[in-house]
Amino acid sequence: MATKGWKGSHYPGGFANGVSILGMPVLNSYAGNVFWVNSANGSDGNKGSRDRPFSTFDYAIGQCTANNGDVILLMPNHAETITGAAGIALDVAGITAIGLGNFNQRPRFLMDGGTSVTAVISAADVTLSNMVFASGHADVVAGVGVTAVGAWFDQIEFVDNTDDENFLSPIKATGTTNNEADGLKVTNCRWVSPDTAGLEMIEINADLAEGIFTGNSVICDGATSCKLILCATGKDLTEVVVADNYVVVGNTAGDLLIDNDTTANTGIVANNFIGHHDTASEILVDCDGVRQIENYGTATDTASGYILPAVDS
Repeated sequence: MATKGWKGSHYPGGFANGVSILGMPVLNSYAGNVFWVNSANGSDGNKGSRDRPFSTFDYAIGQCTANNGDVILLMPNHAETITGAAGIALDVAGITAIGLGNFNQRPRFLMDGGTSVTAVISAADVTLSNMVFASGHADVVAGVGVTAVGAWFDQIEFVDNTDDENFLSPIKATGTTNNEADGLKVTNCRWVSPDTAGLEMIEINADLAEGIFTGNSVICDGATSCKLILCATGKDLTEVVVADNYVVVGNTAGDLLIDNDTTANTGIVANNFIGHHDTASEILVDCDGVRQIENYGTATDTASGYILPAVDS
């Protein structure tokens, strides 16, 4: 079935076989609007078409209709500086935002102005793909906060803008109401920071079900308390999948992949690879209840990792 065209595009007749962007079939039989954003030649007074794009991401979000399948396309080299809490408010349910371009061409958001600067996902089923969030201030508490179900981060990179400008936690499920961030997915994302203050890539502050955390990279070898996932005291992860992640941290102690203190967790943690500096206890996963399969760790630069915990006999 051909995809219906959109009057603001150069393809008003639609697409015979749909369109896949960065492997995501977001325009395959889509029913909603498509809005374009470009800081180079856009204006929030425009109509948001490819030829007359908006200039800011937040304005484009405000033009979307909830649960309509709307898509926002951020043009290559789009750049914004965000200041203040909720500087980007992803508050329209069901939208998908995709950055176009590879490596240095990807849309880039400089999170600046103070430690509380953040983007916030407060509506359900929001997807972000292929963009860079750079910390422009020391110890920014959270790059993106999540208070709604179904948030999906895919191919998002979190970096320091320069020395001593870093995130403490790039992604934070901030709310304390249990299950409000269920279905959180973080896939193929990357966090790179040489700063010593980094804490965790993903912080979860309430019970969370159906989380998927796969294919991510954390390279924070300077940090001494860093990990992939931190859960708040007494909070469970259920039906969770944590797999195929690559973590390099400077920790000499503590939990290295998942830090959790309850016994009611369920799911699987498999095929993760952790480099660290803990030559004593080497606890990769503290998350009682999940099944652990083929997770490798090492504190030695010149040796390949070994399975932790030991293989079941």
